[in-house]
Amino acid sequence: MIDPVAAGASYEPIISVGDTLSSGYMFESIPDGISLATNGKGTVDLYVNHETSTVPFPYTFTAATGTGVGFNDFTNSLVSKLRLHQQSGGVLSGSYAIGSDENFQRFCSNFLASEEHGFDRPMVLTNEEGIDWVNRAGTAWPATIGAPEARQIGTVVAIDERTGKVKPIWGMGRHNHENSVAVPGYGHPVVLSGDDSFVSNPAQAQLYSYIAGSSDEVWNDEGDLWAFVANGVDDYYDFGIGSPMSVTGKFVKVPKDIATGKAPDGTELMAADKGYPLPPNDGTWQRDARSGLGIDGPQWVLERWGDTQPQPVFQFVRVEDIAYDRRPGMENILYVVDSGRGATSAGGNPFISSNGRVWKLVLDKSDPTVVTSFSVLIEGDDAPVKAPDEIHQPDNIESTERSLLITEDPGSSQQFAPTEANATTARIWQHDLASGTKRVAAKVNQSADEGPLDEDANPNRGLLGAWESSGIVDASSVFGPGAFLVDVQAGTFVIDEEVRVEGPNTLTYQRDGGQLGLLRIPGA
Repeated sequence: MIDPVAAGASYEPIISVGDTLSSGYMFESIPDGISLATNGKGTVDLYVNHETSTVPFPYTFTAATGTGVGFNDFTNSLVSKLRLHQQSGGVLSGSYAIGSDENFQRFCSNFLASEEHGFDRPMVLTNEEGIDWVNRAGTAWPATIGAPEARQIGTVVAIDERTGKVKPIWGMGRHNHENSVAVPGYGHPVVLSGDDSFVSNPAQAQLYSYIAGSSDEVWNDEGDLWAFVANGVDDYYDFGIGSPMSVTGKFVKVPKDIATGKAPDGTELMAADKGYPLPPNDGTWQRDARSGLGIDGPQWVLERWGDTQPQPVFQFVRVEDIAYDRRPGMENILYVVDSGRGATSAGGNPFISSNGRVWKLVLDKSDPTVVTSFSVLIEGDDAPVKAPDEIHQPDNIESTERSLLITEDPGSSQQFAPTEANATTARIWQHDLASGTKRVAAKVNQSADEGPLDEDANPNRGLLGAWESSGIVDASSVFGPGAFLVDVQAGTFVIDEEVRVEGPNTLTYQRDGGQLGLLRIPGA
């Protein structure tokens, strides 16, 4: 599902959605974030997120009849643990480090924090990207907003890599987490995370830092959450297209109850608990499909707190992934991916956010709450959507001592009919840190795209860009220089489908295709 583009690049598929091992383990759909743990035994362990959810999406509810229809995954979110042979890359074993019965939803990216990052024991941090309410146990959806037995998703979940124990870390913030990335150099855990807000107009995504004294303090949720404030600017659109502007900033501490999203009795924090107004119903905040009302809960409380500070928390459009600079002595430099809106019209903003951006944020080397510089590194909004030489909705990012590797998740405005000018599938870009130049290193191969199960309904076999180049991680320590593990979410390649009538809802369960593979890019 990947075509190498860069000179000398190669790709080997490892495992595809639906592949089953002799143990009975099956590689599930929507593979996303990847992290790897070497074990010195000629093998390597991978943790691969599956961004599945049993909350239907999209979902259409008809109030007059009390019925709804929607599409669904077969499982709640999962994390696969795969053991690969270091020489062949073959899969030796597979299991689920987090299973469906945990009722977590939409795991996006993940990160393995280790001694290098101030953790005295390795810990995988995985992240829910969503705003829906689910039941804590049993059938996850439907759930009643605000009910004691329910919770709002959007939390960080930790896996103790040595024991396999799993635990949500509520204080890392209740928002649409794409990834939580630990930054080295401070001698204790400093973990940055971004808010991939599902409503992008107005801009309302934030950047947070969770700071703790030790990995035990992270596990016990004794750290503090801090929110990024930029001096003199409020949001994405304050940086004009191509602006060379650089500003300073800081992280300000979030009150503990707002960070955890928990009321004193352990239930979810609601607007009324803080004396805040209910969220709006006008589309400027995500609405519940059944009631049409803005979704109340910990995410709205955190958003409202940030908006009402004396200096408001900086608003990105859609924060996706984060990476730190791996050049020696430069680890305090962070690269923050912002997918932007993928818009074709201004929408009331100072300019059109067409393709998105990669931001550069520099932390003070002695104090991670101080930002010495904040600027735009890669500008995508200086060209319209579908521009061939611009990144189209950047998603996951990985860094080496030479490069940034950036994947794409093209929105609807970035998808092409096969005969359209400049048509392209999602790509993987390589940005050279020394020269500042970028090139396409690989492209998603959609030749297997079958569209819906009824092929007659999709004679064009789907739009190019409908598949996402998703998780990416440097695997050079295991497979040699220039090696990366990558995966693809093949959103229109349905390999299994089942229609179920569940109470008042008719839900179409689908298993989308996808693949994990090994991409080699010489010089990356």
